[in-house]
Amino acid sequence: MDPIFLASAVTTWVLNKLLDSLKDATIKALLGTEGLTTEVKDLVHALDRANLIIGSLSAGAAAGVKLGNQQLGPQITEVQHLAVKLAKHIDKLQYYDLGEKVKKTNLKDCNQLTSKMMSLALTGQSKGKIKKSDLQDMGHTVNSLHKICDIVHNALLLEKLDKLYGATQNTSTDVRETVENSTETKKFEREEKAGIVNTIIASASSDHDLLVLPIVGDGGVGKTTLARLVYLDPQVKAQFDIKIWIYVSANFDEIKLSHGILEHIAPDWEYTSTKNLNVLQLAIKKHLQRKRFLLVLDDMWEESQGRWDNLLAPLRCTDSKGNVILVTTRKLSVANITGKMENHIQLNGMDGAIFWRFFKTCIFGYEKCKGQGKLQNIGKKIAAKLNGNPLAAKSVAALLRRNLKEVYWNNILNRDEWKLQNAVDDIIPALKISYNHLPYHLQQLFSYCSLFPKGFKFDKEQLIRMWIALGFVIDERKELEDAGSDNFDDLVDRSFFHRDEQYFIVHDLMHDVAQEVALHECLNVDGSDPLNVFKSIRHVGIWTDWTESVYKEQIIERHIRFEQKLDAIVNKDILKTLESLMLVGVYDENFSEKFVGTLKKLSYVQILRLSVMPFNVDVLLSSVEKFIHLRYLELRYSSDKHKPLPDAICNLYHLMVLDITHWSGLNDLPKYVSNLLNLRHLLVPGSGSLHSKIARVGQLKFLQELKEFQVQQGSGFEISQLEELNEIKGSLSILGLENVKNYEQARSARIEDKTHLRTLSLSWGEYRDVQKEVMEGLKPNVDLAHLHVVNYASATPTWLGNVFSLSNLESLQLQDCTGMETLPPFEELQFLKKLSLIGMSSLKDVSIDFNYDDENTVAQSYEEDELELSEVEIIRCSSLTTIRLHSCTALTNLTIKDCGALSFLEGLPSSGGVEYNVKECPQLAADAISN
Repeated sequence: MDPIFLASAVTTWVLNKLLDSLKDATIKALLGTEGLTTEVKDLVHALDRANLIIGSLSAGAAAGVKLGNQQLGPQITEVQHLAVKLAKHIDKLQYYDLGEKVKKTNLKDCNQLTSKMMSLALTGQSKGKIKKSDLQDMGHTVNSLHKICDIVHNALLLEKLDKLYGATQNTSTDVRETVENSTETKKFEREEKAGIVNTIIASASSDHDLLVLPIVGDGGVGKTTLARLVYLDPQVKAQFDIKIWIYVSANFDEIKLSHGILEHIAPDWEYTSTKNLNVLQLAIKKHLQRKRFLLVLDDMWEESQGRWDNLLAPLRCTDSKGNVILVTTRKLSVANITGKMENHIQLNGMDGAIFWRFFKTCIFGYEKCKGQGKLQNIGKKIAAKLNGNPLAAKSVAALLRRNLKEVYWNNILNRDEWKLQNAVDDIIPALKISYNHLPYHLQQLFSYCSLFPKGFKFDKEQLIRMWIALGFVIDERKELEDAGSDNFDDLVDRSFFHRDEQYFIVHDLMHDVAQEVALHECLNVDGSDPLNVFKSIRHVGIWTDWTESVYKEQIIERHIRFEQKLDAIVNKDILKTLESLMLVGVYDENFSEKFVGTLKKLSYVQILRLSVMPFNVDVLLSSVEKFIHLRYLELRYSSDKHKPLPDAICNLYHLMVLDITHWSGLNDLPKYVSNLLNLRHLLVPGSGSLHSKIARVGQLKFLQELKEFQVQQGSGFEISQLEELNEIKGSLSILGLENVKNYEQARSARIEDKTHLRTLSLSWGEYRDVQKEVMEGLKPNVDLAHLHVVNYASATPTWLGNVFSLSNLESLQLQDCTGMETLPPFEELQFLKKLSLIGMSSLKDVSIDFNYDDENTVAQSYEEDELELSEVEIIRCSSLTTIRLHSCTALTNLTIKDCGALSFLEGLPSSGGVEYNVKECPQLAADAISN
């Protein structure tokens, strides 16, 4: 992509983001209170003007207009820097305003005595007001914007500005003519698969100790896909007791790989943190005794015979025969040291005819596509440039299927990027074409992934949260998380990510593309490659334990090379403008000392991910409190010593994400977490019980995780705190419901309005006379999927009985609900999969037989009336006499225990495959479990 147009795309995005914030009524009012009403009008005018001029460049790029004046690049970039500078000032102003709101809210919520004490406590905190120098700087910045826009405008006039404006009017970036349902392509099995499967089966049934079988091929040619197909083949699966898949990449570390093997074969192994290779190998040997295994080592680069032998030492000492290791690699030299040369499989590009069918399938969704003759002719010419490479095919096909027009396809065919192919097997140009055709916002999202190491397993939700924290996701019509999810899925659809079980991976070659395009924005420090630090760097990721050579021993020794890389970052003077900083992994005290100095120089960081060591925990945590622009904070700490989080974190009013999932030994949260008014995600270790420690949680109106809420008599823990928390998703467990006094209090929680909630648990600690009316006030939303009620001692509430409203339930658990005599109408629960009834002492009858009439003969059954119920559990129901399950045709598991009065069990499925577990039911006849 032309650097001028790239700069214009970045700058246009920044300008639009700033303009959107200035249109916000709250920000307008804030600037007005600072006497900046006139300046705001000037600023909006300057930004609109800059947007109009520079935005025309992006449109011109789409229309094929090229500029001859490459000197405009620095001017356009300067507009971007000025816009970012203005955004920082506004951000600071918002921060101080949020602080004032927090103080007023806290004082309002306290009683008179506490209010005085809190007021005194807050007096010591600076009121926080934007400085006069900042206001003057904003004025100077606006003037600079006008001047630069004059320069750019005059230059564009010489470049035939009318052509650019014409392109602005005539170019549409929203192409609607696409091929639907084409994101999944048919699996084209390679002919090599059958030979590999036969070789593995033959070896598994032989008396060979260990067969190592390398698959060698160029990047993107399909080695991993082929290995995965072999790995999942039913014939192969039947040969082995254990199957293990390990992604290796360039970071060959015997300790890490041994840990990976142990995670597969012994997930509960007790020495998960050890760095001692001998201990690890003894454990591997122990757990693999008498077990035949298949191990896949994906993407191997290591060429040291000694290191390879170290890894294989415990794998060669097992008692079982017929073990197999499948290795994928780009290097023939790796195949030479891992296995016998005559055994390796050379995987080349797909054959021409098969590749064209595959390419067509990637584009149109099916290989026998007819018609579209002209498009197919162009497509064949494009396919010839892809050298049979499946990754390139998926990437370019995702581009082509979005616009089924000859002009567009010819434009792809004739792109200059194809001229950059350095070799016959070079597919980087094809991948670059796909990247260059992304809308800018998707380019921005994908290029940020270069901050992470190759082979990194991305958690979709975590990455989206980081995008949001940086302001990369903007959508006025959707929740930010939903918009981010759509963007992520779009990148998956375009083959920039691929799924790896519950995670996602960027292919190594795609990662190369990301690093190339983000070279001046993102810096990944993992100890392997030489460091190029540019002054324009805005995001830095330091991964101390990603590469084998860094801190791998049990005793952490000094690592000079990492310190030098940190020095290089500091020397480039990029810290004041840095927006993301990650330090993930272990490190020594010398490195820590340098890093602490690095933190002190940060002023605008928005994402901070820190692995904290026992020797620097206090100094690092004390540094965090000054980062008033912070949106995303992740802290990791693993130590036997308990260490609470500092209260100062609660002053980071812009914070949207606080991730302390990996903070060990935490049994409480900072006292004023509710001050974080913008908090969207509070991720805590364990089951989420720490959420119940948040006083005045109702102030966190954007919060999306609240695993547990404990109703208490004390101020700040009333059930009404849940009233406005309508963004919470996933599961919510409400404990201590005995502290809710009446229907009105229960109703104030507005449980019915929580439309995103999937799982709800309601629990009482002791019996109260008002339980029935409280339960009525806790009516859930109709979309609830899972309901769990514990220690409820009154009658069935109407919303679970005669005015049933939860037809979307997938599971229902009623535990120790001693007053409930009736159950929900199961005919309205067609999606119910699991039913659990425990300790229901008043229940006399369980009847799920709505397809039977009064004479007990089969009534007409309709498909839509059939239940999905597959698991039924009935335990300790002392009054239960009858169970009828005629409508449970999908039943696979039935458990009945300790039901002393049960004497009648009827309607069990006639088909086999049902697992019965009936115990301690003395009144039930021995042959009751019959059809």
